[in-house]
Amino acid sequence: MAISYDFYQVDEINGEKGKIRARAVSKGTIDSDKLAKWMEQKCGISTAEAKSFMIMLTDCMMDFLQDGYHVEVKELGYFSVSVTSRLMDRMNEIRAESIEFSRLNFRPARKIREKLEYAEKKLVATKRRKQVRKIKPREERAAMLREHLQQHPFISRSDYSRMTNLKRDMAINDLNQFIVEGWVKKYGLGRTVVYLLCSE
Repeated sequence: MAISYDFYQVDEINGEKGKIRARAVSKGTIDSDKLAKWMEQKCGISTAEAKSFMIMLTDCMMDFLQDGYHVEVKELGYFSVSVTSRLMDRMNEIRAESIEFSRLNFRPARKIREKLEYAEKKLVATKRRKQVRKIKPREERAAMLREHLQQHPFISRSDYSRMTNLKRDMAINDLNQFIVEGWVKKYGLGRTVVYLLCSE
């Protein structure tokens, strides 16, 4: 058994751009029927008994959570409810009927956290996995842009993004910095903006 993982690219971490990070990849969803069947094989209780237990546990937890309690299932973890409301200046501006359910919080038991922490991990190549973009250092991106503008009259932001594998915001940040440095200038407005090489 192993937790499957793959990589994805993030735009920025602590000011550093073009980094990648691991994330878990699901092998699918185990529904209550499969859980009940597993409990039958593992624990010796019937599938019907397992399903009844899960229904009973869920109903019991909902009763206590709706009554304002936190619920701890010792081997599983700790459940609690969060609520929210619109912003207000004074407490009497809103009634109880306007308080909304926000989310069900779950804090896993220590035993579960430890098992998952030390579980084996396995790299998989997912079908939806996007090719990790190889981003060159800024100096190389500047050289690529300068060479392009020496051969072509202008470049658009989208063309610069494709050339450098940068996402939109990162490409704009690059181009704006080149403008500040004084060797690139911007021409046009809105979607018609292009970038030109300044005359030397």
